[in-house]
Amino acid sequence: MWQRTYALFKSTHPLPSLSVTSFAVLFGVSSGLSLDKLALVGLAVLTQQFSVGLSNDWLDAARDKSVNRSDKPVAQGIVSVTLVRTASFVSGGISLAISLTIGTGSFLWMILMLAVGWLYNLGLKSNAFSVIPYIVGFGMLPSFVTLSGQEPSLSPVWVMTVAALFGVAAHFANVLPDLIEDKQNGVRALPHLLGQRISSLVIAFSTTFASILLVSQSKNLNLTIAVIGFGLTLALTLLSSFLALKAKPPKLVFYLLIVATLVNV
Repeated sequence: MWQRTYALFKSTHPLPSLSVTSFAVLFGVSSGLSLDKLALVGLAVLTQQFSVGLSNDWLDAARDKSVNRSDKPVAQGIVSVTLVRTASFVSGGISLAISLTIGTGSFLWMILMLAVGWLYNLGLKSNAFSVIPYIVGFGMLPSFVTLSGQEPSLSPVWVMTVAALFGVAAHFANVLPDLIEDKQNGVRALPHLLGQRISSLVIAFSTTFASILLVSQSKNLNLTIAVIGFGLTLALTLLSSFLALKAKPPKLVFYLLIVATLVNV
């Protein structure tokens, strides 16, 4: 029982899900959301991410089994495809229900966020357009937070641009560690087509440019904090880009990019 429960939780892709949720909550704090709205935003984003993560393992089950993915409970037969699929639908429904309690704007925005995540898993992840859901999905996230405030509104364009750039870096960093398995499965996402060297440059450029844009556009940002934050981002970016060039890029590349993103929030 506990083994299956843990396997289902692992199928939600918990670390990326919690990381994106942390981004939303921290941005909500900086945007002045009340505690009750922060909790609702966090739960809505978390369950949305769970839905997308679960759909990834459900839709990729056959592929993952063919290469015996040891990190995927479905591929190992620990949890059934049916259970993961059901949990994905339930998580998505919960996310929409929570968003509706926040407001109509948040509800409609969450529908789009779910659709973008699912479109990636339904096929965009396997071709040259694979980065688009990350650009759109990450770019939309700040506005879900601001639409949940006392005076609902979309985030400034530069804020959405910063989030989208971090989304680009996250996509490349997330794909690189699985290059070998993906090639065996016939997956040809944009990072596969560009190769490791160019992909590492994409990670470095998008993260650095996002941080520069953030520092230059934030009117009330303390200079000392700005310098420290940019320095940390640059160090994390350089390290992740270096690791991305290894024959078998480690998952640490993705985790470093997540930390860099949270530093900038």
